[in-house]
Amino acid sequence: MEHRTWAGEGGAIHYWVARGGPRWIAFTHGACMDHGLFAPQVERFAGAYSVLVWDVPGHGRSRPYRGLTLRGAARELMTILAAEGADHAHLVGQSMGGFIAQLAAREAPEHVRSITAVDSSPIQPRYYSALDRGLLRWTPALLRLYPERALLRAIAEQVAVTEAGRAYAREALATMGKAEVAAIMDAVARGLAEVKDDAPLDAPVLIVYGEEDRTGRVRDYCRRWERAEGRTTVVLSGAGHNANMDDPEAFNAALAAFLAEVDAAG
Repeated sequence: MEHRTWAGEGGAIHYWVARGGPRWIAFTHGACMDHGLFAPQVERFAGAYSVLVWDVPGHGRSRPYRGLTLRGAARELMTILAAEGADHAHLVGQSMGGFIAQLAAREAPEHVRSITAVDSSPIQPRYYSALDRGLLRWTPALLRLYPERALLRAIAEQVAVTEAGRAYAREALATMGKAEVAAIMDAVARGLAEVKDDAPLDAPVLIVYGEEDRTGRVRDYCRRWERAEGRTTVVLSGAGHNANMDDPEAFNAALAAFLAEVDAAG
């Protein structure tokens, strides 16, 4: 893949592109991870598609970055895609990356062919109770109470169930500190609180989550989303929160089938 940088609103953004077919897929990782989360998907889809992966502002090599917001990250992503000549793209986002993808679809629906939300949740406020919103708002403060090494170790253990997935998470977290983790989670909480539109997304949506995902109430939110909007949903047995890395073969098969269906429909 070709490594490139973009002069973002709050700092340099690093991304990688592999040009292939005329259709584009952009992969966006979750909180505290980096572009390496989608290595199994790049290997599978590069060539048939043009593929973009990136380090979301405030993550990986896209640090330092001033003023991370979910809406700002969505805007940066669509600007980078436009600069690469991608008029339309399939957006695949894991956890926080799913929120960014959905916000991009809200802001620029004419440029988004589909959304694949991996162990993520819907952004519409109607899916969340007052208790849900309160817990999300207090999470950054609670994270600051943990000893740093214990917190980073716990995150790596929580997001994956396979040793390969946990090894990747430990590597991604190795350069982060507790303050950065808390700041990222604060940006996520604020970003969701800012969403007021309860309407479903216009784009086709694929929901994928790991059967063993124990992160918050992600599985419950995905089930609500599926029931309320009739979205296509795939549950990966034996996979955790980073389901696309825990079971890449099953995930890649589900994503390939979904993209083929969307593309065939025009």
